[in-house]
Amino acid sequence: MSADLRLPDESTPGRASLARQPIVDRAGALYGYELLFRGRVPESGFDGDRATAEVLVTAACDLGWQRLGGGHPLFLNVDKGLLLGSLIDLAPSDHTFIEVVESVHVDEAVHERLVQLRAAGFRIALDDFVPGTAAEQLVPLAHVAKIDVLQVPAEQWSAVVESLHQQGLAVLAEKVEDRNMHDLAVAAGFDLFQGYWYARPAEQPSIALSPRHAVCLRLLEALSQDETNMGHIEELVSSDAVLTVRTLRMANSAAAGTGRSINSLHQALVLVGPATLSGWIALMLVAAEEPAEVVTSIEVLVRARACQLVSKSRAGGPGGEAFLAGLVSALSEKTGIPASQMLDTVGASNLIRSAVLEGAGELGSVVREVDLHVSGFDLDAALDVQMAHLAAVVWGHELLQMG
Repeated sequence: MSADLRLPDESTPGRASLARQPIVDRAGALYGYELLFRGRVPESGFDGDRATAEVLVTAACDLGWQRLGGGHPLFLNVDKGLLLGSLIDLAPSDHTFIEVVESVHVDEAVHERLVQLRAAGFRIALDDFVPGTAAEQLVPLAHVAKIDVLQVPAEQWSAVVESLHQQGLAVLAEKVEDRNMHDLAVAAGFDLFQGYWYARPAEQPSIALSPRHAVCLRLLEALSQDETNMGHIEELVSSDAVLTVRTLRMANSAAAGTGRSINSLHQALVLVGPATLSGWIALMLVAAEEPAEVVTSIEVLVRARACQLVSKSRAGGPGGEAFLAGLVSALSEKTGIPASQMLDTVGASNLIRSAVLEGAGELGSVVREVDLHVSGFDLDAALDVQMAHLAAVVWGHELLQMG
């Protein structure tokens, strides 16, 4: 089996694969955040598209766009590869600035793509804008131009800002490092500000997971069929702890504002829908790192499966709630992330929350009994718990053959 569940840094729950840095207005009020890549750079070197893909997946599937932005827009650095592809469309257009990095070669394809993104509701920002360069061609399509005040001489700021204002853009001073630089930027007429003077980028620890390539590829193939077999889709998603959590996260976002909570993976898949799920899985494949320093998630899935089997044997139901409760309990233990945070992330129902956090009710008893037995603290557990654990172990070994 390839990469699944990464152990967190000992000092911080989860792994910080992204950071966010505030952007403020002239009054010092928060305007938005720029999302910055903080993942591991592979030996082959930095890949802008993969970095953006990982930031996007982490922001949307692990942390939640609303939690990161709090109602404020998020600026997402985009290189040419992702810009011209369709995966960037998965970001929420009404809360996202597509920040075109300075390395993007401006051509007709880039121009047409930005026209499409604007029409879809995205706002466009030009990163490290320098007057007189090819980026000038994109000014009519942009909403914000970001000026690196360490690279552009201060005596030129006023003229640059005035020129961009005349063309309808807001102008952002980035890399403002001290009070004097701030005062000069305000005097020059900048509208927005970003830099160490206001705040350093704050890392946002995430669940620190990567899905298995083999499962993702099987899912993409299954989702591409004319008639989608949702039972098969659910079986594939539930075979990977990462995909399960991220699907629940997507469903929680889809249910936002409706007052609905998530009770099972099946319900989550129906809420997300095949088309959206397919797009996010493709993006996860772009974002995925090479396997390194990982521990298997099979033991996490075994505990979730055992909870499901015990619940089905006792209550006769499908056991979806028990699978989800067992998964959150096991993942919280493995990653060091508080169970309450993970439950918020997936939008779990009150029944599941009370079972995991308080051990309440029949569901709480099932999770507690399975956890104690699987962890070796109760080898003489009830017979149905022991049998469910053995069956789950066999199922886990079958999963190993998939990847």
